[in-house]
Amino acid sequence: MIKVLIIDDEPLISKGLSEKIDWLGLGCEICGIASNGYEGKKLIKDLNPDIVVSDIVMPGHTGLELAEYVHQNHKDIIMILLSGYDEFTYAKEAFKYGVFDYLLKPTVVDEVMIVIKNAVNTIDQKRDKEKNYEYLENALQESIPIVEQSLLYEMTIRGIVPKQNINQSINLTPGKGAVITIEMYGDTQNKPTFDSVTNSIKDLLLTKSMEVRFVKHDQQLLVIPSFSLLMPDKVVETRLKDIAENILGYFSFEDRTHVSIGIGGMFTSLNTLHSSYLQSIKALTQSYFVGKGKFHIYSDNSIQRYNNNFSAKLSSFIDKFEEWELEKIKFEIEALFKELKYTFDRQLVLNHSLELLIKLGLVVAKWDKDFTMTVGYEQLERCKTFDQLLEFMTQTCVKVKNHLYETMNKNNIGVVEQAKRIIEQHYANPDLNAQFIAEQLDVSVSYLSRTFKRDTGENLSNFLTEKRIQVAQKLLTTTDLKANEVSIMVGFLDARYFGQVFKKIMRTTPSEYKKCR
Repeated sequence: MIKVLIIDDEPLISKGLSEKIDWLGLGCEICGIASNGYEGKKLIKDLNPDIVVSDIVMPGHTGLELAEYVHQNHKDIIMILLSGYDEFTYAKEAFKYGVFDYLLKPTVVDEVMIVIKNAVNTIDQKRDKEKNYEYLENALQESIPIVEQSLLYEMTIRGIVPKQNINQSINLTPGKGAVITIEMYGDTQNKPTFDSVTNSIKDLLLTKSMEVRFVKHDQQLLVIPSFSLLMPDKVVETRLKDIAENILGYFSFEDRTHVSIGIGGMFTSLNTLHSSYLQSIKALTQSYFVGKGKFHIYSDNSIQRYNNNFSAKLSSFIDKFEEWELEKIKFEIEALFKELKYTFDRQLVLNHSLELLIKLGLVVAKWDKDFTMTVGYEQLERCKTFDQLLEFMTQTCVKVKNHLYETMNKNNIGVVEQAKRIIEQHYANPDLNAQFIAEQLDVSVSYLSRTFKRDTGENLSNFLTEKRIQVAQKLLTTTDLKANEVSIMVGFLDARYFGQVFKKIMRTTPSEYKKCR
């Protein structure tokens, strides 16, 4: 049976989950229920459940903190989070820690059943694979070369290390080293095959007394050298660079432009092979930013984090997009992406690019209800380099701006005219101001104010004040209303302030104005 632990500070939720779900029918059993994060963490340690269903916001540790703990210490446990908040930031943080799924409260039994069933299937598949690995280990003596390569692939690429000690079974030299990942791109006519590259590199390194092993994965060829554990790290690092340089030297100048090499961090055992591979992949992402035909070394310190103000800058770009000219937009998009470039984080760049496209689509949709942003994540991923992505995003922004410009010009009633109509209809509302009008028109305050000033030569606030005073003049001369009554009817709650504004414009007080008329 698959063990399930429920963690929630709301007893009704815990009770509902434990009693309304057909756990037995799913092949599961509830091994424990915790009412807060501290108790939940202890039960995770003590019970070692297969699945944890946890709330996010609760006393002690939050569900996100528990997810991080499980991700770091119990990678076999499947984590499912519940939340009453439909927040993208929660979901984004959760999936960073390998959370299996994210459900919103109140939960629906059928939805929970589907998620649990998927989790059970995942566990069953993993257990089947582990049984398969046991079979492979038993067959080692019959087909050692094939099993060696299969195990090396699983350990390096997938991070699955057999539980039994296999050092005596396979011919892996113990020691330290790093995974060197070669990625070959494109479909050049004379592109060398993996086998020819492998054999040539093996012969090349043997002449330098360097013995290595190879793993093939998609368009990647992994070179795995191993040195003595007694060899100083600095010497190992130098040897690794020599290997990378020799590999690059094997390729012709033309072919080298279709090759990139990433060197992972140091491994010292079979258990750290996978980490070294993942680090080599992270190092390889730098080729997306700085070009191919080079080798890149993984370093925690080499990746710069983007400025925390980036989101604010992106919002500012969106807010001013309507009023900026094309050249200004090109300049600003380049400035935005320049800041992203040195994060060397392709996924982060793609996510922000998609966010920008979505928000631009919303800007245009305010003016063109039928507009749909046809560009999506798939097109962004097709860009093979950062420079290609920047060019694509610039062209897209230009196209969107041109469409927006045409749509705004076709609009019979412009923003300024609509603003004037709102003032005409709502001048008596004391809450009427630039913010109120901007919200009614679904535009930014800055855009509304600048556009109004440009088209009329007058500040929006001055126009509103003058309109109120004009109406006040008429009421004072055509009715028996007192000044304080008139002030309320034209949107002034404070009669004294109304008198000050009236005198500033008309050079006389409301009472004197009424007497003279």
